[in-house]
Amino acid sequence: MTSFDRSFFERYLAAWSTGDVDAMMTWFTDDIDFRDMTMKHGARGSEKMRRFVEASFASFPDGRFRLDSHVCDGDTFAMEWTMQPGDIPGVSFGRVVDGRIAEQRDYWDGRLIP
Repeated sequence: MTSFDRSFFERYLAAWSTGDVDAMMTWFTDDIDFRDMTMKHGARGSEKMRRFVEASFASFPDGRFRLDSHVCDGDTFAMEWTMQPGDIPGVSFGRVVDGRIAEQRDYWDGRLIP
């Protein structure tokens, strides 16, 4: 088991702010299981994840994330973040395998989208 420090999660959230789909995909395992619980959609596998990332960048082109806190117990993590614009708080729970995100569940209040 490996423990991931704050900089791992800061870099990961910063990647969501780049608009670079190829760079974003390097963060995920080929069998990624990603769920945005608020939007009730997600992706399983790299092909669907790529489409999810493309749609996210198109829907939120100015989206930026700040890591507020995190905990990591071996390969399992939880992080609290704030999305801009709008100061929208959210949390993610997931698992890292070989240094890449293998599972992630996001929860945030969609009523706060500006």
